[in-house]
Amino acid sequence: MNKVPRYIVIIVGFIAWLAILTANTAHAQSLSGFVPPGSESAVSIREAKKEESFPEVKLIYSEPIVEEYSTKSTNGVPDFITEFSHYTLGKEDVIEIRVMRHPEVSGEYIINKEGNIQYEFVGDVKVDGMKKNQVKTLLVKLLEEYIISPVVTVKIIGYNSKIVYVVGEVGRPGKIFMRGDTITVREALVLAGLPRLSAKAAKCHLITPSADGKPEDKNVNVHKLLYEGDLRENLIMKPGDTLYIPPTFLAKTMRVIQPITQPINEVGGTAGRAYGF
Repeated sequence: MNKVPRYIVIIVGFIAWLAILTANTAHAQSLSGFVPPGSESAVSIREAKKEESFPEVKLIYSEPIVEEYSTKSTNGVPDFITEFSHYTLGKEDVIEIRVMRHPEVSGEYIINKEGNIQYEFVGDVKVDGMKKNQVKTLLVKLLEEYIISPVVTVKIIGYNSKIVYVVGEVGRPGKIFMRGDTITVREALVLAGLPRLSAKAAKCHLITPSADGKPEDKNVNVHKLLYEGDLRENLIMKPGDTLYIPPTFLAKTMRVIQPITQPINEVGGTAGRAYGF
């Protein structure tokens, strides 16, 4: 029978001794905090733990916070929940009104040129300049004369009253229908298909019309805004504003030359085909 090498015996013995030492230390630590159940120390420790338990509950559900929001509500719902729509309704917008269990007063309504909707049982209701949660509150008050505790939902399905214009060297020039009371230059450019390669992006113009014939013209460096991230150029556009993206000098020159060169090219192509070129 082969003998076990001496160094293996030494290693195994050292590991066993280390395990026993660790176990004794852990047992001693667990007994160091032990207090007999009936002693005064045990009672004081339990009271201290009771006082320390869940210290944040009072702060989270304290009465002042509840009062703060309960006094600022619209139709029973706190304003910080309902005040999420920043779009002000205007002429030609379309809203959808749904009253739970009452299809006879539900449907889609166009805001006419007077700023009213023609609503069943009630007649003309002025909603121009209001937000949709304000329209909801108004309709609830009006319908309470006919329906017990009406549950009303208002949704904007046609954004037609607020328009800005993006013209010039963009992918889709024309009208941009806004979904808010304002829109940024960057948002308008994205909706318009971004500037073309022929655009002089560093020399764009934001034009605000004026009734006195003196419109406000602001320079906008669209290149810095889109390709360098300079948010100082991300100006705010309001309904009626026009963003003009001019062409480069080369693009304008080619458009002047093209009507002249095109007939010559067509004649040359016809002659070449006639002679077999």
